[in-house]
Amino acid sequence: MAAKLQTRRAQVAVGVLVMAVGFTLAMFAATYLGKPADRLDPVVGLTSGLALIFLGATLVVPERQVRIRAWIGALMITSIAVMLDWIAFGPGDRQAGRGASSQLREVSRQILLESGAVLFNLMALWAWFRTRRTAWKKTAKA
Repeated sequence: MAAKLQTRRAQVAVGVLVMAVGFTLAMFAATYLGKPADRLDPVVGLTSGLALIFLGATLVVPERQVRIRAWIGALMITSIAVMLDWIAFGPGDRQAGRGASSQLREVSRQILLESGAVLFNLMALWAWFRTRRTAWKKTAKA
């Protein structure tokens, strides 16, 4: 019993640490919203910070709180999907180099990125359906 208690304490500590890092990243990125992006787009920083916040919250919430963990997990996957959507489909320079091989490489990268974004959108949609199903099961049992 004591070993499990320490494991739970460590899990909560790591969760709080991850949430703090995510909050710091999100707040830092939020200060650059509306300004021209240099190396990192602020929207990408904001959504990745939100994903870290939701990841840490998943670690902090006890395992017996199934509905809350399902909602937080769906929010985490959705924030990752939004980040990939912004990278794949958002504004920005997508021009390839002058050579044919460079252009082919850039097109293949873009196709892979867009297909990954679509797959994460489908995964987020599945997570929301599963979350709703979990909520309906709990209300039906009550």
